Amino acid sequence: MKEITPYEHIVQYYETDQMKIAHHSNYIRWFEEARVDAFEKIGLGYKECEENGIMSPVTSVTAKFKTSAEFYDTVVISIKFVKYTGVRLYIEYEVKDKATGQVRCTGQSEHCFITPEGKIISVSRDFPEIDAKLREYVEEKDA
Repeated sequence: MKEITPYEHIVQYYETDQMKIAHHSNYIRWFEEARVDAFEKIGLGYKECEENGIMSPVTSVTAKFKTSAEFYDTVVISIKFVKYTGVRLYIEYEVKDKATGQVRCTGQSEHCFITPEGKIISVSRDFPEIDAKLREYVEEKDA
């Protein structure tokens, strides 16, 4: 399995709440930023995939909050493709503080692949070159 280099995000002032910590809803956005970045890094950018008729909606997402990020902290988001079936992709996330290494949040997301019209796509059958690329980065090769 090939590894995907982590994504870094600086916590912005507008992402904090009255307690001066990053609001919990931002972690899901950071998951998405890291996911889009990861797909770009492995050569399967969202823009290019969508131009080729492949959409990848989130079908499920969870987050477990461990410690709080604050304004101007840099967080490092690592992602792993933990399971891929050819139709669904499962991703795990870990958000850490860059300076201390302290875990801020962990999470998972599940994705399917569809056409712009909403029809389910079997990437393994319909796009073997994309299937092969995804399998290079997934921990568990088959479901």
